Amino acid sequence: MRLTLEEIFDEFADLDRQDQSLYLLELGDGLPELEDAARTEQNKVHGCQSQVWLITQVDGGNEYARFTIVADSDSNIVRGLIAILEAAYNGKTAREILEYDIDSIFRRLNLQQHITPQRRNGLRGMVDQVLKLARMHLGKIGGPEPNVVRQVAGDARSVRELSSGGSHASEPQSAPNGIGILNVDNIRRQFPVLCRMLRSGSRPIFLDSGASAQKPQCVIDKEREVEEQYFANAHRGTYQFGQRIDEEFEGARTAISRFLNAPSASNIVFTPGTTIGLNMIASGWGRKHVQAGDEILTSIMEHHANFVPWQQLAKDRGATLKLIPLTSDGRLDMDQLDSVLTKRTRVLAITGMSNMLGTVNPIRELVQRARAVGACVVVDGAQSVPHLPLDVIADDVDFLAFSGHKLYGPTGVGILYGKSERLEEMDPIIFGGHMISEVRIAASSWSAAPAKFEAGTMPIVQAIALGTATEWVQRTGLESIHQHEQLLTKLAMAQLQAVPGITVYGPDVAHRGGIITFRIDGIHPEDLAAMLDQQDVFARHGHHCTMPLHSYLGVSATTRISFAAYNSTDDIAALMNAIEFALKKLMRR
Repeated sequence: MRLTLEEIFDEFADLDRQDQSLYLLELGDGLPELEDAARTEQNKVHGCQSQVWLITQVDGGNEYARFTIVADSDSNIVRGLIAILEAAYNGKTAREILEYDIDSIFRRLNLQQHITPQRRNGLRGMVDQVLKLARMHLGKIGGPEPNVVRQVAGDARSVRELSSGGSHASEPQSAPNGIGILNVDNIRRQFPVLCRMLRSGSRPIFLDSGASAQKPQCVIDKEREVEEQYFANAHRGTYQFGQRIDEEFEGARTAISRFLNAPSASNIVFTPGTTIGLNMIASGWGRKHVQAGDEILTSIMEHHANFVPWQQLAKDRGATLKLIPLTSDGRLDMDQLDSVLTKRTRVLAITGMSNMLGTVNPIRELVQRARAVGACVVVDGAQSVPHLPLDVIADDVDFLAFSGHKLYGPTGVGILYGKSERLEEMDPIIFGGHMISEVRIAASSWSAAPAKFEAGTMPIVQAIALGTATEWVQRTGLESIHQHEQLLTKLAMAQLQAVPGITVYGPDVAHRGGIITFRIDGIHPEDLAAMLDQQDVFARHGHHCTMPLHSYLGVSATTRISFAAYNSTDDIAALMNAIEFALKKLMRR
């Protein structure tokens, strides 16, 4: 007989850490075994040291259908975790599952203190599969119709197979306070700063996530948890705090590798942010492999962080910096790519998504064409990673850099992804503790990646919380976030283009992400930003660290709005009201 959550809570309440582990084993002993016919490769949950199989039953084909989770493992302690998952999810509808705070269960049971990172990732894999199936049942990310999504014990079809099948819905279902596939009210409640009232009595309308996104409560809680409960320096001590911090730190690395679909956690290097990551590549790899006469190819739409390092490398190495031409609407002119991509091109450094134009660049096509001339491909993912579904294996990029603070995570931490062979070719540019293999008077040698690029004390707390942020994005659904932002962008573009004297820069919605940059005749962007702020609408103004692009466009500054998962149609309405207010004030209408 399966236990209820309350019964499990009661049993856990007075148990110490060791007894909790024993109780998990007892729960596992009592879990019914899955039929052999269901223990297939297709039903297996990946990312766990033990073997886990998961299938579902759906009682009905409408939004009120109740889900039953059936899972099994060859590890009894994991079977105990499965029993908790079943108690949490079984009998709920798809919508209830999606809105359920499963992490609160594990926090209440204090399970994270002794579950290894590998087991926790396996547990997350099970949760992710359940959430995917629930989204699919509601038609939120496309796939088979709800009455087709039905599994019983012994069915060889897996949740993973069903989740990847079918086509994306052309028009996602609506959600409260939004036009997309996300429940924005529910999401916003997870961001404390967006729920507080300003002095005006209104909540903030935050439209500057392209600079830094806000953090959900789970990320804030994780940072506080580390600081209050077990902080220590990573990879330094074998005492209890040291062991725990190592587990959390490397667990975050593993979570991030799964988020990117990297081949291994060893492909993930923690950095202070995108800027440092790109400089590490330009200096550590570029100075070693770019020679006089070589060419470095980039674009004029690049953020300074992905322009200046290559500019300086070209100058220092005697190489030539070349630019991919733009179309009139601010996209890379792929028809002219062959005129600048040559056999001398050693590096193609390109943004995944322009932080000013919003242009989404065709990375896979660029990689394929760069491969034909033997060029190394470096992607600035600061804007693309938080907003666009990605897969570093499928994209085949050599290097990718991004920042935590744009991905609903902390500041001061970022990620440098590199193919194993590229990281092997790359030299460290910062030297000190932890990255050393051996130090001798005459010479020193380095540890293998990623350690050789992580000298000194890393941003430990921030790195761990970044792992939590990526898990939050995966639970919410990056594809769902992207579709939601696209719908908001389309609506905002249509309304902004009706403003007299406005110029909106960049391509149409089909080729852009959730960024809109504009200028209104007769109004300086700084003045406009000040007026918007008076209406509690927070937008950015300036050159957005893209001075060459602004010079190319013939303007010194622009106003930029950028969307995230927590934005809604109400925010667009507030923006338009604030612009109307600004026009009256600044144009004296």
